[in-house]
Amino acid sequence: MTKPSYLRWLLLCALVSALPGCAKRRAPNIDDFTWNTIGWERLYYWDGSRYQGSFDRTFDRDGPGTYIYPNGDRLVAIFRDGMVVGRATVLYADGKKYVGEFRKNRLAGKGTLFYANGDRFDGYFANARRVGRGIYTYASGGQYTGEFNNDQMTGSGVLVYATGDRYQGNFVDGKPNGLGRMTFANGRTTLEGHWEDGEFAWPLRLRF
Repeated sequence: MTKPSYLRWLLLCALVSALPGCAKRRAPNIDDFTWNTIGWERLYYWDGSRYQGSFDRTFDRDGPGTYIYPNGDRLVAIFRDGMVVGRATVLYADGKKYVGEFRKNRLAGKGTLFYANGDRFDGYFANARRVGRGIYTYASGGQYTGEFNNDQMTGSGVLVYATGDRYQGNFVDGKPNGLGRMTFANGRTTLEGHWEDGEFAWPLRLRF
């Protein structure tokens, strides 16, 4: 009996090691990624995004990994069955950074968004937009505490300017709108009444 060649021995070993996973592996979804998959560490998708990390035998993201979007944004998270589990971190290509909760692979729940200019938002998100009550802190020193809707300061809130001036009242799309009261740090007359598009429109009461 002749001894098997070294090449035949290597092929046999490769076949034996691959057999246990064959029964559990389903055919890859061609809509999800190309056939340029490299080993078990990296996947390339049709839209130009890619994933680096751990995934299971069904090609779902599973375990720690980084998903890189076509625009360069990076999602660092723990995945289960292709979905983000719990909190995650997003490093945006434009310099922003998000640390917080995810739901159905979308930025949602409680989190903190750091802006490239030094501003910061602490609060709640839905579909990657600011909603509910939150705190927006400006790098210049001002701070808004109040309600958000559709990513804008909308509803009741308090805005303290870097100068020390303070507005308390209603906001629409980031500007004082409706009833509100402005007090000035330098002792100027307090303005209380109705505001329109950030400007004082008519007084409810004037205090001296």
